[in-house]
Amino acid sequence: MLQQAFSLSFLILSFIFSLFSVSTADSNIYCQCSQLNFTSTTPYESNVNSLFTSLTDSASVDNFNKFETSPQSDDTVYGLFQCRGDVLSKDCTNCVANSINQLRTSCPKSKGGEIQLEACFVKYGDTSFFGAENKMEVCKKCGPSIGYNSDVLSRIDSALAYLVDGNGQYFRGGDYGSIQGVAQCTQDLSLSDCQDCLLEASGRIRSECETSAWGDMYLGKCYIRYADQSNLNPPNGNDNSSPIKRNAKKNNLGLIIGIIVSIVLGTGLTIFVVCFVKKHGEFRKSKKKLEAAQKEAKAAKEKAEKLQKIIDEEKKRCFPFLPPACPDVPKPPPFPPCGLPPCQSKPPPCQCGRPPCQTSLCPFL
Repeated sequence: MLQQAFSLSFLILSFIFSLFSVSTADSNIYCQCSQLNFTSTTPYESNVNSLFTSLTDSASVDNFNKFETSPQSDDTVYGLFQCRGDVLSKDCTNCVANSINQLRTSCPKSKGGEIQLEACFVKYGDTSFFGAENKMEVCKKCGPSIGYNSDVLSRIDSALAYLVDGNGQYFRGGDYGSIQGVAQCTQDLSLSDCQDCLLEASGRIRSECETSAWGDMYLGKCYIRYADQSNLNPPNGNDNSSPIKRNAKKNNLGLIIGIIVSIVLGTGLTIFVVCFVKKHGEFRKSKKKLEAAQKEAKAAKEKAEKLQKIIDEEKKRCFPFLPPACPDVPKPPPFPPCGLPPCQSKPPPCQCGRPPCQTSLCPFL
């Protein structure tokens, strides 16, 4: 029983640890909804729900997939998801599921929508967008200015050029000196279209963020991000670090908090379970003793009833002529001598406390 208690404590401790292992993979970067709405309980709503289920299921296997529900009908729904190239399968599944939940909340009746979280991207709509380029700026974020530092700005340019040229992959990332960068395209694009999209994003981020210590540029089908690690912790103590590094800080802090809280709660839970098991064992022992005593008392009662029955049967067999006990009746007055009055010709029936008449004492009968 004690071993089972510790096993239960370990399972609950693991669950608590998973809850407190905070991750910023689900941080919302942007969310957009179509202005066109669908009507409830229509085939289109059913197809949207079916698409969302397919996207979530597929995320446990792949980091990208696209679906088309009810093709060649007026209620066709198109959708895709893509997780960041360095994300684990479990985190990809969780991110896609969370994205869909947020879309259901933010775009409950919209015919289309898209959402970009830190670790994944989900999009759906009533018209096909597969393979189509989309260089429209969706979201831009720029960090604080570091001034005109030719050396740093030169490294930023080199890092962005490295990300654009890349290695012929949809996901590209790495460090270029003190500059950390990452870029990605949705995999429904061709590699040449991906290159064009990243080239456009790189040009915009350099022109719009200029001397910023970090910058994020999200277009319709790609994004590019950079951060100068040497200028993320200014002397004034303000946290102007880029999301790339800030997310790592949050992950580490969340992990530490999760470990501490898990240990405290797990220890307390283990002590509680051990005490509960001990008290439960004592209660069971007391209950067993009570049940044994009740069983013995019942057996003794049954034995006494059997003995009494045997005694009654033996009385009937050995003393068959014993008259039944008479009820309490008043004692009759004494009889006069025979002849005064004369005896009856027949003796009266036997009465309790009165013998029958002795006719042999009567000479006149």
